[in-house]
Amino acid sequence: MRQKAEDFMTALLLALVLCILFGAGLFAIFGTGTAPQGALSVSLPGALSGVVLVIAPPWGQGAAALVTRAGGRQIGPVSAPFGTFASFDGPAPVDRLRDLGAWAARDAGALATICGVRP
Repeated sequence: MRQKAEDFMTALLLALVLCILFGAGLFAIFGTGTAPQGALSVSLPGALSGVVLVIAPPWGQGAAALVTRAGGRQIGPVSAPFGTFASFDGPAPVDRLRDLGAWAARDAGALATICGVRP
């Protein structure tokens, strides 16, 4: 009986840790923006500079192609199906990215550091 209780507590602790990590990852990516759902969540025009995470639908051109068409460059060794890290010479052209089909563009400085990307 004692072994079953220890196994249960171990599984419960593991589930708690995974939930916290998953939640922290979602918070790092999407933050606490208050923009309407589906809109690019940026409180100030031109607020995005440095490393930007561009999220786009996988059935379109892809996030990397949208970044290139918007005048930026992809940074990092790979691009995921839904997103890519990008850098722009000035502030990120959020409206242009939206017009090209991006779902979101977020400040990704902290997330890029975790992933080993240096601007």
